[in-house]
Amino acid sequence: MFKSVRIAVRSWVLLSFVSIATVGCAESDAGEETPDREPPSAATEAVSWEHDVAPLVNEKCTRCHQKNGIAPFSMEEYETAKPWASAMADAVAQGRMPPFLAQDTDDCKPRLPWYEDLRLSDAQKTLLRTWAKAGAPEGRRAKDAKPRETPRPATLEREDIVMRLPEPIMVDGSRDIHTCIVVDPGLDKDRYVTGRMITAGNARVLHHVVSYVIQPGKLPDGTPRNKAQLEAAVREIKGVGIGGRYDCFGGADLPGLETTMLDGWAPGALPNIAPPDSAQLLAKDSLVLLDVHYHPTGTPEIDTDTKLALTVTDERPSMISQIILLGNFDSEHKEYDRGVAELIKQPGEQRAEFMIPAGADGHVEEMTWTFKLPGAQLRVYGAGTHMHYVGRNMRIRLEHPELDGTEREECLIETPQWNFNWQRGYGYDAEYEELPVMGNGDKVHLRCVYENTMQNRFVAQALRDRGMDEPIEVKLGEDTLDEMCVAALAVIYPNSN
Repeated sequence: MFKSVRIAVRSWVLLSFVSIATVGCAESDAGEETPDREPPSAATEAVSWEHDVAPLVNEKCTRCHQKNGIAPFSMEEYETAKPWASAMADAVAQGRMPPFLAQDTDDCKPRLPWYEDLRLSDAQKTLLRTWAKAGAPEGRRAKDAKPRETPRPATLEREDIVMRLPEPIMVDGSRDIHTCIVVDPGLDKDRYVTGRMITAGNARVLHHVVSYVIQPGKLPDGTPRNKAQLEAAVREIKGVGIGGRYDCFGGADLPGLETTMLDGWAPGALPNIAPPDSAQLLAKDSLVLLDVHYHPTGTPEIDTDTKLALTVTDERPSMISQIILLGNFDSEHKEYDRGVAELIKQPGEQRAEFMIPAGADGHVEEMTWTFKLPGAQLRVYGAGTHMHYVGRNMRIRLEHPELDGTEREECLIETPQWNFNWQRGYGYDAEYEELPVMGNGDKVHLRCVYENTMQNRFVAQALRDRGMDEPIEVKLGEDTLDEMCVAALAVIYPNSN
């Protein structure tokens, strides 16, 4: 068992039990945290790139802002960073950069710190502003200063398995495309997945991707199903085999076959790396499903290069790590094998209904999931939130029933300045034994707040893309102009197999 969960949940796309959804960017593995430095007075040395700003930028920004990185420009060198000095100071002052949506609020103060917390202190923000106002001077490096190492880029260290689109996909017209593509991981033996990364082939139209493992399972007589038999089962259900695709909405839609989420991509997504000594099993006879959502721009586009890459190992881990997704509940009460989903009736509603009226500001939707996990416990090592363009704030709370009928609870995460363009998961920086525990009867409570007005810039842009100039009533769904309320919880538990 590993002693510490020092892991950033770098890329999660969210999928509920009923429908699907999405996940962000910008992290650093660079050494120790840059200490706060008070802005200089006139009598002290001026703030400079070499002495003050470069170490801070290296720590907080260059994981993405490096040559060939996922950000649009590099900040590794003075020459490439200087033109952005004022924009940099503005972005951090407004909380737009680095993109780190998890915040402490009056209603949510997670008891554990975040791993690789990218937020800047007030003193660090002032330092950047002072540097920009001074004309962004370069300064000199000390003669004995050690070379600065740029953090490794936001990629997998190894791509052991790569699954690509079998054929180009044309995105045209005015309607979103939801398609599921069957691919073969090409395994000759069972492997364990320790790293996952989906790369967008055409980010202009790719809304999100969720990948699933289609488990081999067993035949009706109880014998294990091999890959050829699994492909035949998929073909019987959907009419396609390996390399084929079918229309899908809200998940794999393969009744009779078991599917498990593997990974996902949404704007700003980063690699999804498992905690030490943990992994997810990928059986040799399994198939993989790429559930892809495209949003047209009005101009014909082609996607040829979207891919899913995996890092795998043969070593059996002592722990299993995976992501579970909860939310998008559409009825007041619905029971499943592993829990009970509930959509909470809001004030003024005759019955519980997920519906955001046109022009509504501060509209709230709440959902709960009560676990049925007799004899089992999961520990949560990270959390993420997901909504679409109408979303403004989301909070996830974990409630533990007590014997006397009262409830003990803790807030896992709140994202009070939701930004669809920066969706990511957030990992706790804590020992395994400190992580939140979920067990039988525990409840996850989701609270999502929405603004369906033209003052919401995301709503205004989405409507303009459709040639519309007034908000419309928004309901639960997967299209860009629909909405969601989904929690992604990264969990870890002992490997008993």
